[in-house]
Amino acid sequence: MPIVRIACRLVREHRMLFAVYVLLFSLLGAFAAGSLGSSATAAGYVSARPTIAVIDRDESAVSQALASYLAGTGETVEIEDTVPALQKAAANNLANYVLIIPEDYGSDLVDAARAGRDAPDLSCIVSYMNASGALVDQRVRAWTQELYALAAARGASVSELVQMVDTAQETGVAVESVPTEETGLPITYLVYCQFALYALFGGIAAIVGTGLFSLRQTEIRQRIGVSCVAQTHFDAQVVGAIALCGVVVWAINACVGLVLYRDALSTVPTLFVQLMLVILLALMLVGMAFGFLVWQLNVRHELIHAICNIAAMIVAFLGGTWIPLDNMSEAVTAVARFTPGYWAVSGMQELVRATSVSGELVASVLADVGLVVLFAATIAAAGLAVGRVRRVA
Repeated sequence: MPIVRIACRLVREHRMLFAVYVLLFSLLGAFAAGSLGSSATAAGYVSARPTIAVIDRDESAVSQALASYLAGTGETVEIEDTVPALQKAAANNLANYVLIIPEDYGSDLVDAARAGRDAPDLSCIVSYMNASGALVDQRVRAWTQELYALAAARGASVSELVQMVDTAQETGVAVESVPTEETGLPITYLVYCQFALYALFGGIAAIVGTGLFSLRQTEIRQRIGVSCVAQTHFDAQVVGAIALCGVVVWAINACVGLVLYRDALSTVPTLFVQLMLVILLALMLVGMAFGFLVWQLNVRHELIHAICNIAAMIVAFLGGTWIPLDNMSEAVTAVARFTPGYWAVSGMQELVRATSVSGELVASVLADVGLVVLFAATIAAAGLAVGRVRRVA
């Protein structure tokens, strides 16, 4: 009895599962990677320019110099000096940073410095959308503190003090990109491969569990029983069908990634790409093993998708696919180490951080792959144990 052909036919009848779990999640990973934009391969460095608004109620030499300094560090926007306009600017994020300079601020700042008193305060509205407003506020504080220090140490006029501060602020940091002979995998490809974890684990498990569910039906079991197929031969052919299903899913996902990111991967050492495919292959083995375990458990047909999807979400979450593990507590990270997704993503990130091929890198990535394979072997052994218990019972 050609069990492999029967199993493959049963899986093929659920071809929509391939479209949902493989193609859909591959495209989802591509969209997630696309949201990051292109990798940083620009020839030069371009600093971010936040939007800045200045409400100058002082109109002194100090306030005008401060406003001019801010105009050179960002894009200025106009906001009326009224309470409703300021409230609207804060609520609608019209500017990353709004500075309000009170009356007599310039003279009060210089007088406070020369008298040894605390400097007067400035009012500001910092955007809640990103950190650029907070960075601008630090620049404002640095500018005023430098003017305060100069005024306390020198008896120069206000115009001379402002000129000294402006001269000091002209000193910048030169930023230059230094190309390396080899570059690691692009971050966009990393995100795509991280999302492939869901398809290669949960997708394969659901396809295997659902596709081979019919082999548990009484009619098919009776047909197989009269054919005198040994149990070991039957199990071997089922494993072969599962392996064929897993290889097809892995090949589709891998090819989609190579096609989508062929330009970005063209400058990457071939060994990096090969190691990434090996990591995905190890994840495929885990998905096959888990699908085999679910099939051996003989759960109800409608529960297969729930079990596979919940397990895939947990593994993907603990692997850092949705939220980087650096943002999680030590307890969550400790639990994540007992999942295959953690070690798979760990190997992927090593390939992204690497800038050259080395034996140490290959050994480290293969060690992570070995741990993922051990998870697959453990799950498969559990499936075999469940199957033996069911036959004895």
